[in-house]
Amino acid sequence: MPGVKCGGCARYASALDGAKCGKCNLFYCRICAGIPPNTRASSKWRCLECKKNVARDNRNETPVRGTAQSPPSDAAGIMNIAGSPDATSSVASPTPSEVPIAYATINKQPPEPCSLGTNQDEFLIAMGNHSVDIMAINETWLRKGEEDRAPSLAGYKFKHTHVPRPVSTRGGRGGGVAFYIKNGINARVKAHPEHPTVEQLWLSLTINKRKLLIGTAYRPPWQDLELFLDAITASISALAPYDNVILLGDLNVNLLNSNTSKSRQLMEFFNNFDMTQVVTKATHFINDSCSLIDIISTDVTTRNVEVHHISELGHHSLITCETVFRKPRAKPRVVMFRPLLDILPDIFHEHLHMIPWSDIGDMSDVDSMVDTFTSYIIQLFDLHAPMKKKTYFKRPTPWITDNIRLMFRLREEAKHRCHKTKEPHHKQYYLDLKHEAAAALGREKSAYFTKNINEQSKDPKLLWRNLKSDVLPDHNERRLPSHFDNPDSINAAFLNVPGSCNDNDLLIYSFSSRRHSPSVFSLTKTNQETVLKIIRGLESNARGVDGISLDMLTLTLPSTLQAITAIINKSIESCTFPCLWRRAIVCPIPKVSDPVNLKDLRPISILPCLSKILERVVYLQVIEYLEANNILPEFQSGFRKGRGTATALLDVVGNILEARDRGEGSILVLLDFSRAFDAINTNLLLSKLTYYGFDSDAVDWFKSYLTDRSQFVQIQKEDGSTLSSPPLPVCRGVPQGSILGPLLYILYSADVTHSFRNCRYHMYADDIQLYTSFKGDDVASAVQRMNEDLHRVVTWSEENSLLLNPLKSKFMVLGTKKQVASILNAKPEIVIRGNKIEQVEQVCSLGLTLDPQLHFEPHINSTVRNCFYRLRVLYSIRKFLSVPLRKLLVDTLVLSKFNYCDTVYGPCLLARTERLIQRIQNACARFCVNIPRRHHVTPYINKLNLLRMDARRKLHLASLMFGVVTTHKPHYLYDKLTWRKSQYTCGLRSNVDPLKAPPHKTTAFRGSFRFAATHCWNDLPPPLRGLKTIKTFKVQDI
Repeated sequence: MPGVKCGGCARYASALDGAKCGKCNLFYCRICAGIPPNTRASSKWRCLECKKNVARDNRNETPVRGTAQSPPSDAAGIMNIAGSPDATSSVASPTPSEVPIAYATINKQPPEPCSLGTNQDEFLIAMGNHSVDIMAINETWLRKGEEDRAPSLAGYKFKHTHVPRPVSTRGGRGGGVAFYIKNGINARVKAHPEHPTVEQLWLSLTINKRKLLIGTAYRPPWQDLELFLDAITASISALAPYDNVILLGDLNVNLLNSNTSKSRQLMEFFNNFDMTQVVTKATHFINDSCSLIDIISTDVTTRNVEVHHISELGHHSLITCETVFRKPRAKPRVVMFRPLLDILPDIFHEHLHMIPWSDIGDMSDVDSMVDTFTSYIIQLFDLHAPMKKKTYFKRPTPWITDNIRLMFRLREEAKHRCHKTKEPHHKQYYLDLKHEAAAALGREKSAYFTKNINEQSKDPKLLWRNLKSDVLPDHNERRLPSHFDNPDSINAAFLNVPGSCNDNDLLIYSFSSRRHSPSVFSLTKTNQETVLKIIRGLESNARGVDGISLDMLTLTLPSTLQAITAIINKSIESCTFPCLWRRAIVCPIPKVSDPVNLKDLRPISILPCLSKILERVVYLQVIEYLEANNILPEFQSGFRKGRGTATALLDVVGNILEARDRGEGSILVLLDFSRAFDAINTNLLLSKLTYYGFDSDAVDWFKSYLTDRSQFVQIQKEDGSTLSSPPLPVCRGVPQGSILGPLLYILYSADVTHSFRNCRYHMYADDIQLYTSFKGDDVASAVQRMNEDLHRVVTWSEENSLLLNPLKSKFMVLGTKKQVASILNAKPEIVIRGNKIEQVEQVCSLGLTLDPQLHFEPHINSTVRNCFYRLRVLYSIRKFLSVPLRKLLVDTLVLSKFNYCDTVYGPCLLARTERLIQRIQNACARFCVNIPRRHHVTPYINKLNLLRMDARRKLHLASLMFGVVTTHKPHYLYDKLTWRKSQYTCGLRSNVDPLKAPPHKTTAFRGSFRFAATHCWNDLPPPLRGLKTIKTFKVQDI
């Protein structure tokens, strides 16, 4: 017999080496039971679960076995780094959680080259005057084995490394980096990827459960900066996971002169890792000159950054700073929901079939039909799944079970007993408990990841639910702060829309009395197949004012399909939109992390699920009519099939690059309308519908849809109850969150294109990009033409009750550096309503950051920084993930960040930017598999079946190009292509034919769509070009 199985750690032990619970009769080994050696348990001994149940019984609570819930606590961890024997320990305290750590850095090179072993007195005095916890030293001039020559500091540990220098440099002398670490700080030296010339040293430190990576590095002036940064990047990636990083050292790049290429390159490196260089004063002094070459760069909050120049220590100054860590406060979340999973299907369907759904179709009034249908649904679900309230506290880590907590508590008790008594058997007992607790925690965590993460890789919904709830939680606070407790004022602020509320009778009559074309649009009834397809395509499960969610509606199908179709057809037939569906619930959410004013809130409108089905039916008919008759502007790419932000930017960027190839600079203006969707004049919109060919019945239906609408703000309190404002009428705009709203705005603003007579433009919904290109000697005339178009746009917006905001509108100059400088020297003034709009060096247009030369370096740097952060988060769980799941996570959470608009920026990238992007994939490959530090990463990328980043961009461009060629849409991209005449087709063209490469003068032209798409298409094998559908194109093997 192996013994008796322990109910705690599941191991087998002797019956004499443990205890049995006197209540539940479960056996626990001596370690799990907390029984010291050479003692026996009492017959009245109780296990932890039984003790909890007794306590709950005394409080009249229901016992729940196997679960635990930690209540939210305001207490925070405080740690005195200098005095604590263990840097990872914490003590509960009601005071604010602040953990200050003092850092310092210095280059120990006196006026005459010598080692850290000289001038020790001055160094010791300086350290005594400035109490620091971690001291970084560059250029120690100590070789390996010479650490004893360093000054001995009482209360500090010394860590040092040295990379041998070439003999040609100072005879191989110099270099060396080191740390002085105050005793009590549990910092460990981390092994980093070795580099033959780059000197660096890295420490790992845990504070308040946050892992801090601290490094120091030295770059001599003769070393290539790109090579140095590559080595530091490799180290930071290889040393993950960590929560924060601090880099100290002497990089020999003068940051006081920010215009040099090395300064910009170094600052871009810091930005990639979301770090800030906190030293702002000169740190290096020689005679009368000074420079800032010693840095402290970090992604945590710092304070008390000071530069102390001590001449006895050499030309370099002593730099000190502090970092502070804070712990967030957890708050519970209360939600109201219907337990649909608890429904008994047989009884539910029995009651469902008893409801007279067919009677709804016999009613003559659409409002009565909707009220009856809603009443039937609500009564049915009130019977089978009544509303319940559930409180969500901060969910405890699932792999830290009650037994794990017990073992760690017993370990701490054994530790204190061991330190108090100094008995050998108490020490051995503590060591055994320490080992068992760590092993048990590892087994629990591994088991959780195996069952709930790795084995769920084939069920994406469950996999991501587990990842988001337990492993990769979203820390963005979406709840409204408690001081926003007046829903009436919030609702009034949301309805306070800028612009004129008055009707422009002359303009309304002008549109009502004319027709755009002879074509006429009429709404027609739909069928059950279309309605069912629309229901299956809906995604939002939010409940509107009728209380019906998409999940509730789906459970009633197909029994309710006929009634839903009848309601939709009755609405179209009677030209009436149901009254109940015109009411909206508005839930305010913060725009920023710490909202203060009402302008910091964003309204989220929740409409009834059934109303969206009716809107989708009408939308499909309207968009088909508009596209067939070419009513929508060609250069409007918002919310249209086959178009998007990428196609819009391809057109704008391509045109600007082509103008640059002709020797022309460009001015780009990004116009911003204030709440354009909410400011639409309803009567003017209806008159425009008449102008575009909508018959009287269709206009009447839209009038019913747009008028007599109302909204109320609903705020959920912490106890689950809600505060609601009285409904207020919505007199302007299209319904927020609706399906028809964006399409109606596009139609409403279609005639703004008449204002663009001098400049080119492209629109995406309410975002307008207006640009013009010109020679260097034509700046004044170009600016005048731009301002004339802007004046017409302002006039149009005022006539159409919209407000163009000059404060948020921007303009930038694009071209070569010489062209940009020449245009800016002319001091162009772009004016909107008499106000000069701001000129910027870079601007975010449709989610893509543009720079003057269109190299997209700011955009890539920002994306790289975000990717490194995401990879850092993933490293914390790396060892528990299987290789296929690691690949899935990096592809979904990291590399996918480069997919957005990569067809736009891909052909324009510089070589160094492409290398920066490839670094991310290399780091992802190292995350997925254990790559030896000296091995090249390319074979492992191929083994993981990952396309290199340049190949990914080509694939995306080829897929876009295939869609453009096969559908001829959008026309503004298709018209840029020139087909090469084939001698075999007698003038007839097919998709197999190659494209004609456009002539050009500059390399910048190669970034345009015309050039990049042509070469991408011609590089495709003819069998691929001859495929018929995009679906077969994407899966076809080459």
